[in-house]
Amino acid sequence: MNQLRKRLTYANVVSSLAVFLVLGGGAAVAANQLGKNSVGSKQLKKNAVTAAKIKKNAVTTAKIRNRAVTGAKINLGTLGTVPSATRAATAGNADTVGGSSVNKVFAKVPANSTATLGTFGVFKFLASCDPSGNVTITVDPQAGDTDYAASGNGSPEGAFFAREGGVEPNSEAISGENDRGQLNFAGAQTGGATVTGVLGWDDTPSFDEEDACAVYGQMTVSP
Repeated sequence: MNQLRKRLTYANVVSSLAVFLVLGGGAAVAANQLGKNSVGSKQLKKNAVTAAKIKKNAVTTAKIRNRAVTGAKINLGTLGTVPSATRAATAGNADTVGGSSVNKVFAKVPANSTATLGTFGVFKFLASCDPSGNVTITVDPQAGDTDYAASGNGSPEGAFFAREGGVEPNSEAISGENDRGQLNFAGAQTGGATVTGVLGWDDTPSFDEEDACAVYGQMTVSP
């Protein structure tokens, strides 16, 4: 022990400390200067990579797995118009498509009476239900210089066709007298809107056994 103390000089202690610092510092440097591709997924602690650690624009489309981004992750307000759905922009609501108005027709016409179905463009439509349940559809143009055609099929009269053109307003039955049937209509006024549509009817007791006829369909008015 005495011999060891004799050898512990100031120079020996300083030199030993210097060697220790050099070796320890080298290990620290080595720890902070990792080799390329030396850290893999196994070396990453769970939840170690946070959003703040990801460089802006570092994640590209190629790095996103297929079907990884679902609808719940998308802010729909940031999406533009889908190219194939550009026509939807012309539909203001369910009744207007591409500038054309689509009008539903449904009416209960009591037996032995006449009801107005509506006026579409310049064409006013009426439906009459006689005591036997036969329906007659009449068109009454509200302006001059109109032309129209109607065709269809009914029971019991069968197929029918009606056409009119002229410069004076006129009213005409276009369906015949049938207790059930369907007609297709197309009409226009010179320089005005085009009206097309389909109407159907029957005398089936559709209103809680009421003595009435049902008339239904739709008419489209295009500018």
